[in-house]
Amino acid sequence: MRIRFDRRLAAGMALISLLAAPGCISVLPEAEPDTLYRLATPDLGGAGPADGAATVIVARMSAPRGLAGDRIAIQRGDRIAYMAGAAWLSPAPDLLHSAIIDAFHASAPVVAAAEATDGVTARFELDLQLRHFEAVYDSGEGAAPLARVGYRARLIDRDTRALVEARSIAVDARAGANRQGEIVAAFSRASAGAARQLAEWTGAAVCDVEDAPEACG
Repeated sequence: MRIRFDRRLAAGMALISLLAAPGCISVLPEAEPDTLYRLATPDLGGAGPADGAATVIVARMSAPRGLAGDRIAIQRGDRIAYMAGAAWLSPAPDLLHSAIIDAFHASAPVVAAAEATDGVTARFELDLQLRHFEAVYDSGEGAAPLARVGYRARLIDRDTRALVEARSIAVDARAGANRQGEIVAAFSRASAGAARQLAEWTGAAVCDVEDAPEACG
C-alpha cells in the first residue's frame, strides 16, 4: 500500500510541475484555450476561372494525427508539442482547404476549383496530404521560429484513374518574434504562399495534358 501511494503522489507532483512551469509549451490537452486563431486571408485579387477552364475537385486533405486537429503544433528537434493557451479556430486541414480554394480563384484562371460536395462533373481531382503545419524552432528556444507549411500533391485524371503529375510543395515564413500573434502571422504567410504555388502548379499540369482545356489557349 505504501509503495502504490508514493507512486501516485510522485505522478501527481510531476503533473503539477508541468502545469505550473511558466512559459512552457504544454503537451497536455486544454479544455478552453485562451485564444483562438484563424489564418489571415490575403487580398488575392484575380478574376476567377476563365471561359473554358477545367474543373478540378480539390479533395479534403489527409493529415497525420498530430496535425489533424486544432492544436498549434511546435517542433523542437524531432519532438512535436503544442502551443499552450492557443488553438486554431477549426481543424488545420479545414483552414488550409479554404486557403487553397481561394488561391485557385486568384492564381489559376485555367482551373475552376470545386469541392466533392458540390456535385459537379470534373475530369481532374487534386489529392492532398498535409506534411507540415508546424512552427519550427530552428535557432534556439528564445528565437523566432519558422512557420512551415507543406503538402504532397497528386493530380489524378478521374476518367482513367491515371496519375497526371505529383509534386511536394513546402513554404517557410519566419515569425517576427517568439510570440503567439507573430507566429500565427507567419503561418498565414506560409499558408498563402504554399496555396499559391499549389494552384499555379495544378494549372500548369492541367495544361500539359494531351487534350488540354480550352482555357489553356
